[in-house]
Amino acid sequence: MTEISVCLPSTRIWYDRGLVMVLNVWVGGLCVLLTFFSLFLLAVNVWILRVLNDSTMRERFPKLLRLDGHELPPPIAFDVETPTTLPPCKGSYLSTDNIKAIVLRFLQQYYAIYDGEDRQGLLNIYHDEACCSLSIANVSGQNPARSSLGDYFANSRNLKRLREPRDLSLRFKLLKHKRLNVVSFLNELPRTQHDLNSFVVDVTTETNTLLCFVVNGVFKVEGQSSDPVRAFTRVFIAVPGNEAGLLLVNDQQFIRNASTDEIRKAFATPAPTPSSSPVPVVPPVPQDMVQAFSQHSGMNLEWSQKCLQDNGWDWEQSVQIFMRLKTERKIPDIAFIQ
Repeated sequence: MTEISVCLPSTRIWYDRGLVMVLNVWVGGLCVLLTFFSLFLLAVNVWILRVLNDSTMRERFPKLLRLDGHELPPPIAFDVETPTTLPPCKGSYLSTDNIKAIVLRFLQQYYAIYDGEDRQGLLNIYHDEACCSLSIANVSGQNPARSSLGDYFANSRNLKRLREPRDLSLRFKLLKHKRLNVVSFLNELPRTQHDLNSFVVDVTTETNTLLCFVVNGVFKVEGQSSDPVRAFTRVFIAVPGNEAGLLLVNDQQFIRNASTDEIRKAFATPAPTPSSSPVPVVPPVPQDMVQAFSQHSGMNLEWSQKCLQDNGWDWEQSVQIFMRLKTERKIPDIAFIQ
């Protein structure tokens, strides 16, 4: 009797399916393992960066106890402390000689009015749609209204102290908008005397139609006998005005108590006078040349003068630059409005 061996197809199919399932489980487990390994490496990298960052900050600030929201481990140090000094403060950054002349001349004119008896003259310096705000340092553990900066407390827009719901409206109320409101607000502030020699000026943004610069310095409040020196940081954003001047569209001022070193150096040298001013003397504008360039280019007088000034009053170079920018369509339409 002959035996017949039969291989059922279903047995082969189940064998293949089982093998595929085993492979899928193995591959899936490998992917999970790689994912956990990647997360482990990421956590290690974050930990290393945090340790390096903490150690770097500890080198600069040995007594630092908290950084980025987490407590630092107690510093390991000997009884003898090694003095750590901060990097020296650099001087002003004024990108070009032309910008330097414009900004320094503007600051002299501005603070001559601001430190005067009547600040109404600032109406010619602010844009019609100008904004202005003032804030003071948040003194912990002390009533700001009774601190040495109490004269500025009522107008301070320091958002860190606006915690109650009723105070949230102050963030809008204390933002002065429109030229008349801005100058009226500035006119109500205490009378001051600024030390122009203490000014450190940094130009942060510079375009053909906008200039942003930051001023740091010290000033005295008139009529105060105790601790009269204050320090300030002021951010000005300006646009071109008439007669190659500037119009302020935004003015943000921050006032704090001056440091011991700032008080020691304040008003050590007399303020510059017009005859001894470090601001370069700007020659008078040749109006006939501006008129001729305006007729040649079709631009108005303001933009014609700007084009000539930017090119050192070189006629040929100004014409070449004008033609190139006009061909590239980089001159705004406002330049041709008479």
